[in-house]
Amino acid sequence: MSANEIINILNTPLFGIGYLKLIENSSNGIKDYLMLDINTAFEELTGWGRDHILNKRASEIFDNINSGVFSWLSYFENVARSEKVQETVQWTETFKKYLKITVIPSDRVFLMIVIQQASGESAMLYQKNTDLLPEDVDAVFNNTHDAISLVEYSKDGFRYIRNNTVHQRLTGFSDIKGLSPVQLVGEEVSGKLIKYYEQCMNTGQPVSYEQEFNFAPGRRVWQTEVIPIFDNGIIRYLLCSSKDISELKDIQEEHGILTSRLWAMFEQHSALKVAFDAATGEIVDVNPAILKYFGYAKEEVLGKRVQEFNLLPSEIQDEKFQSELNGEILFSAAPHRLKSGETRFLDVYASAILDGRRRLLYAILFDVTDRERFREELLKEKELLQTTLESIGDGVVTTDNDGLITGLNLVAQELTGWNNNAAVGRFFTEVFILQNEDTKQIVENPIQKVLKTGRIVGLANHTELVNRCGQCIPISDSAAPIKSEDGQILGTVMVFRDVSSEKEHSRQIEFLSYHDHLTGLYNRRYIESIMSCLDAPENLPITIVMGDVNGLKLINDVFGHEAGDTLLKHVASLLMDNCRKSDFIARWGGDEFVVLMPRTSLKVAETVIQRFKDIHIPIDEGSLTLSLSIGCASKDAAGSSIKTLMREAEEYMYRQKLLHGKSYRNAIISTLLATLYEKSSETEEHSKRIEKYCHAIGRRLQLSSKEMDALSLLALLHDIGKVSINPNILQKPGSLTPEEWEEMKKHSEIGYRIARATPELAAIADLILSHHERWDGKGYPRGLKGEEIPLACRILAVVDALDAMTNDRVYRSAMTIGEAILELEKNTGKQFDPQTANLLIGIIVSEENEVLP
Repeated sequence: MSANEIINILNTPLFGIGYLKLIENSSNGIKDYLMLDINTAFEELTGWGRDHILNKRASEIFDNINSGVFSWLSYFENVARSEKVQETVQWTETFKKYLKITVIPSDRVFLMIVIQQASGESAMLYQKNTDLLPEDVDAVFNNTHDAISLVEYSKDGFRYIRNNTVHQRLTGFSDIKGLSPVQLVGEEVSGKLIKYYEQCMNTGQPVSYEQEFNFAPGRRVWQTEVIPIFDNGIIRYLLCSSKDISELKDIQEEHGILTSRLWAMFEQHSALKVAFDAATGEIVDVNPAILKYFGYAKEEVLGKRVQEFNLLPSEIQDEKFQSELNGEILFSAAPHRLKSGETRFLDVYASAILDGRRRLLYAILFDVTDRERFREELLKEKELLQTTLESIGDGVVTTDNDGLITGLNLVAQELTGWNNNAAVGRFFTEVFILQNEDTKQIVENPIQKVLKTGRIVGLANHTELVNRCGQCIPISDSAAPIKSEDGQILGTVMVFRDVSSEKEHSRQIEFLSYHDHLTGLYNRRYIESIMSCLDAPENLPITIVMGDVNGLKLINDVFGHEAGDTLLKHVASLLMDNCRKSDFIARWGGDEFVVLMPRTSLKVAETVIQRFKDIHIPIDEGSLTLSLSIGCASKDAAGSSIKTLMREAEEYMYRQKLLHGKSYRNAIISTLLATLYEKSSETEEHSKRIEKYCHAIGRRLQLSSKEMDALSLLALLHDIGKVSINPNILQKPGSLTPEEWEEMKKHSEIGYRIARATPELAAIADLILSHHERWDGKGYPRGLKGEEIPLACRILAVVDALDAMTNDRVYRSAMTIGEAILELEKNTGKQFDPQTANLLIGIIVSEENEVLP
């Protein structure tokens, strides 16, 4: 083909030239372009007059050109940014023609746009107005970025007459002139190309196609546009402009595969999926799984808001939506209501996506109802466990398998002096300093022992905890491993408690087991436990002293057991004050004491015994002289046993008690009477008057001497029980209250007990008990009546009443004899035995001024 023919082909369209200037925004970015100038060819190609487009923005001009998907402004921007010449051929629906568009950058802010018609008619018109040299044609042909080949149709069929440098580089063919399609690409592919070429020849319209080629450089996919070139109305050539879209096809294929996969995942996956508007919550799409789960049809769900299904408060949902819009991929468990009304918990994983101009939230949901219920139960169990740990009285500490503390309950915090936050994360030995309470040596770490052995470990006895304040607290504990289901040790738990009170209680029990709780002295058990140890040669000579408190029972009966206890404590104090530290003093029984004196002769022991005699001990508000019946025995050699020695001392003590017991009891009675006279209005003269009148009646009744002796003792001791009555009651000037009267009536029973405790008075014990009984049965304490009342008591009753009426009392003045006789007569047969009352009245009337013998 000649140079003129090439020029004719390339110059078919006229060159329309326009100049544009870039308009930049404040950040130096490209905002638009301003049309500065155009040539006449530009006006002819576009049909726009200069006045129509000059000084207008490119967006106002080119956005009105319908070029399909081609964007003029984007194309300009690519050239401006790359600063390289670019060209393209585009069909413009607005102009009903193909335009070849070449954009050339200039001086950074200017662009030159060259447009030309791509048809044969344009080439002919352009030939009239321009004249390009062959070398210029080559420059234009080879400066394009597309692979261009020129095809001629002749009687031999389609033949290639030329290809540009881009075509040569991509195909590997440097010269294709004269080659047929079969020769160039083979029979299989050439058949397809020939069909496209024939279609272009037959229609006179451009034809586009995509075809895969196996060129020397490798497999490629080309997108080709076949453009007919006319000469005098006849198609002379076919211009094939091809773009390599191999990478684009790969991307499209991958995109298609990915899209299919994503769609399959959305539609077929069992996970629940939903897409909704981030701003409103409107549901845009759902997958079948979520429809089945909630029980809705798709048309029932689309357009609704997710807030209608999610039961979280709206403000919480809005907060989560906002976080997700900010790029956070959030996870949360939330209650949702199904169509059936059932509430289920779902894990929601949501992230923001852009769908056109609308921002959506894409969420995947999983049913975790069982997990949440289990978590709730676990939380309840944890709270219950925590409450239990805080409620129990023992301290509890847990550690991990490195021996680091993971928790303390309240009791453990109180005992150690560490709060939980301060202790957690510290080694056990840093918080728990454990030492032997006797040696103060640090004991073995129980936690490490558990971790090492995997077994339960207890602390040794006499272990104490040194708390944070330095206090030493005796403790008892047990440490055990915490194991997983497969037996792996996860940590340890130690339960411990303060045993201070227990140790004190144990000491008290031990003390009481070997000591008398009343006196604090050793008890019989202790003495018996050490007797064999003391019975050794190094303790000789050894002496045993045994003592018995005389009259203790009488003291208990008269003054009460509290007074008796006081007496025993005084005796114990006496023994401790007068014995040596090396002596063993014990309360042997109720009123018996024993002293074991190692390395002590009998002579030395007797000097100690002498100190125990005639000790003055205060009892109640009076005083008694304490008397001990004391026996002792001693041995200088190892012949006899210490038990034999104990029996000898005991026998000697009982002999002493028999010898001196009666005199002491008599002394007690005398002392009690003296005390009574001091506490009440009773006097010794009163007792003597009573005795005289009782004897007078007794003689009239011809009583025996034994009965007369009993009557004398009764007259003397009938009110002995009043020694235990409150003096305020005895000396009260007015009437007694019911409570005071009940207290007063007890003196008969107290007197009875005193007499029973004294062998010499046992015979009149019943008489003392009954001396306030009445003839009519209204007396006390037993309500005896008539002759059920002993005769001596009936005699005493009328005599005692007469003496009381005729002598002054704190609560009234004395009556005259006449008044007293009238009172006796009035109560005869009621309060008094008629026989004894009449005898007494007769004695008074006939011998009023006579001194009775």
